[in-house]
Amino acid sequence: MTFKSETCVGKTSGRPLTEYDDEAEAREGAAHALERFGRQLLPYACDTCGKWHLSPVERQTPSTSCPACRGADGKAKESYRNEQEARRRAAILRGEQGADLRVYVCEYGHGWHLTRGITQRSGRGRP
Repeated sequence: MTFKSETCVGKTSGRPLTEYDDEAEAREGAAHALERFGRQLLPYACDTCGKWHLSPVERQTPSTSCPACRGADGKAKESYRNEQEARRRAAILRGEQGADLRVYVCEYGHGWHLTRGITQRSGRGRP
């Protein structure tokens, strides 16, 4: 059964997102959106509420939590599979939030990360 979220809102609309209990239910919701409205949406598991939501295909930039790197907030940094996907996420966040982000390769070999402002070089000669 789907409900509107009490915690999660759309990045561009500011309206509550629809919550799905599991991936299969979210996939059904995406199929309905495509059939009824012609919108291509992809399901994703939400770290905030633990439910599933839908996102426009053009906003999708798959990432995983880096097992080695932490941000200034102490949380695991997101790792993107390649530079292109990291740059795509940076461009999305720049457009939505005005964030000045740079991309750099993880010094531990876990993909690519984002950082604010100028990237400093590590002692290993990598950005």
